[in-house]
Amino acid sequence: MDRGLITGAASGIGAALAERLTADGMRLALLDRVPAQAPGAVVRVADVRDAAAVTAAVDEMAAELGGLDVAFVNAGIGNMGPAHLMDAQAAEDNLEINLLGAWRTTRAVLPHLIASRGHLLLNASLSAVIPAPGLAAYSASKAGVEALGRAIRPELAHRGVTVGLTYYGFLATPLVNEVLGNDAYKAVRAGVPWPFSKTYPVEPAIEATVRGIDRRSRVVAYPGWIRAAMAARGILDSRLVEATLRSSGPRLEEGYRREAERVGVEAAARGPRERARI
Repeated sequence: MDRGLITGAASGIGAALAERLTADGMRLALLDRVPAQAPGAVVRVADVRDAAAVTAAVDEMAAELGGLDVAFVNAGIGNMGPAHLMDAQAAEDNLEINLLGAWRTTRAVLPHLIASRGHLLLNASLSAVIPAPGLAAYSASKAGVEALGRAIRPELAHRGVTVGLTYYGFLATPLVNEVLGNDAYKAVRAGVPWPFSKTYPVEPAIEATVRGIDRRSRVVAYPGWIRAAMAARGILDSRLVEATLRSSGPRLEEGYRREAERVGVEAAARGPRERARI
């Protein structure tokens, strides 16, 4: 596979993967709401909330590259806060950008991947496996991305298209680094046991993703313990785990109120808005 497309390519995981794949010799198409950068890449600016703009950009870039062999559907945001307190629009933006944006992008890239019998890689998250307090809308969006990937995988098998899903923990991306300074997040993190609360370096995640693309893997998971968490998902969804996490509720609300005092009510309600991904 030598022709790839990455959305959410201007920062975070998308930018790091673009740099690595460019170094490996892959010709890339990069899409984001702001201009992405990589040597020799075809670049377009579009917002994944605009289906027509995304489709037009994907078609133009695919034409310039002569087709697409792999697409990493990665663009997303991560607003957080208690579901009953955070700004409704901020919560809905998670669903609009992360889930519906992934749907629109998937629809745009599939004709090209069907033509090349290529590989589609969708960025889910550890939050799709273990929904966390304070990340209800984000977790719902990523669970939807996971369901999208699992549903279309058998649909596309006879077309020769393979579908993979990425599951990352908290990586040291610009988005996560911004969230780390949020009092609501700090409050939740204080009650979450290791290794779930740890922030991990980006580079090993990129290595895992490159291997996954090369092998057309169904699952890319970093850190590795996420695979065990996926295998134990039924146990992790038990009343025992829910009871363990219940104490996060008061801490989350208190942390959210502290954040509101620190940055103002409106800013706290909006939450971190940078789109870089994870």
